[in-house]
Amino acid sequence: MPDTFSMTAILTLFYVVFLSQIFLLSIYYPGKIRRRVTYILEQFPVSEYPKLYPSNYDQRKANTGSNKLRVFMGINYTIALVGLLVLAMMMKSGYRPAPEGGDEIFVMLYFFLQSFPLFYAELKEYKYHKAIRENYTAKTRTAELKPRRLFDFVSPIGLGAAVILFTTMMILYISSRDFSVQPNIEIYATIIGMTGAQVMFAAIVASHLYGKKINPYMSYEDQLTQIKVVANIMLFASIGASVFMTVTHLVDEYSLEVIDPVLSSVYFQFCVVFGVGFAFRTLRIEKLNLEGFRETNSAS
Repeated sequence: MPDTFSMTAILTLFYVVFLSQIFLLSIYYPGKIRRRVTYILEQFPVSEYPKLYPSNYDQRKANTGSNKLRVFMGINYTIALVGLLVLAMMMKSGYRPAPEGGDEIFVMLYFFLQSFPLFYAELKEYKYHKAIRENYTAKTRTAELKPRRLFDFVSPIGLGAAVILFTTMMILYISSRDFSVQPNIEIYATIIGMTGAQVMFAAIVASHLYGKKINPYMSYEDQLTQIKVVANIMLFASIGASVFMTVTHLVDEYSLEVIDPVLSSVYFQFCVVFGVGFAFRTLRIEKLNLEGFRETNSAS
């Protein structure tokens, strides 16, 4: 670490950034998930919108769902409290990040802990859409006359930036490694891993762009919005990963590993803000067209 760096400034920045991580991942976004689910249960009851719920759903389970939401929030609040206690212990003990790096592992482990409730919510949503598709009974299928194209959903400039950033990151990484030193399995594993992540992002976009609807009752406009959300989230993920790896490389090159915990926390928050956050901002529950989920009047 350069002598011109102030440890007090680094610690202050770390505490501010870590507090932001605690708030965003364990309070703010879980709260938005709770309000989103509560809004659906209250505004779209099973009696009027039966297609919005699996066939084995009833009002009793709606009440159970409310209880599960309280448990969900309780778990998140507990994780937030754990994070605050960790920060308090660090301040009391006079914690100083190691100049040679490595302390980012603690930020990473706490991020994984925070991610468990959010991952559980995503898993429940996946199972929900699977149940809806299994109960879908429509006999006719509709085809779209206009083919969907990638640039209908993402900016060409954004995609170009993602390609340039990934290429730059790979060049920096490969050029800084000595392939003559054996074993170099770690180098090849990293290259494969980084390239594989980009391929995975592209595959996810393709599956939503050309695959079946996640929810067959979803309106055409909402389906297009959902594709836009997924495509842009994957684009953000690609850009974020490339920038993070590039910055990490430069930090190592200039012996600035002391700020690794801050960089890791900022990156994790970027992933959530431009992932879950972007989905909430774009797929606003109040603006979704849920008329396709209403009870069909057989007399009409």
